[in-house]
Amino acid sequence: MARRMTKAESKAVGVLAIIALPVLAVVKLFETVGWVIPVAAVVVAIALFIWYQRDKKKRRLTYLREKYDNEEVVQKIFQGYFWQGQSEEQLRDALGPPTDIDNKLLKTKTRDVWKYHHQGGNRFGLRITVENGYVTGWDKKV
Repeated sequence: MARRMTKAESKAVGVLAIIALPVLAVVKLFETVGWVIPVAAVVVAIALFIWYQRDKKKRRLTYLREKYDNEEVVQKIFQGYFWQGQSEEQLRDALGPPTDIDNKLLKTKTRDVWKYHHQGGNRFGLRITVENGYVTGWDKKV
């Protein structure tokens, strides 16, 4: 009587098939058209990807330069820095939208805590305190 495959063995066969099928397809492609065309296609794809990434950075820098007249501020925002006295808009441009915001309305001011880098539950890697629209402090977990 033949032995049946265990769950682990059947999963291993599935993983092997998932890996082997694309490899087999690439081998058949190389046998059919040679190696020049696929290699050229990969090189062109890499070049297009690099060009797209550079163009994306240039467009972002242009946008930031048009929005803010100060080149020092533009460079800080572009590199993802935050600092005390930074406006909410500058913070959003530097780090993107927060994962969560805690709002507190006090008698004389509003206090928001912008949370970034969610780590599970109510744990965040970065909490930035914003009072009346400007950064006043932060707590960064290492």
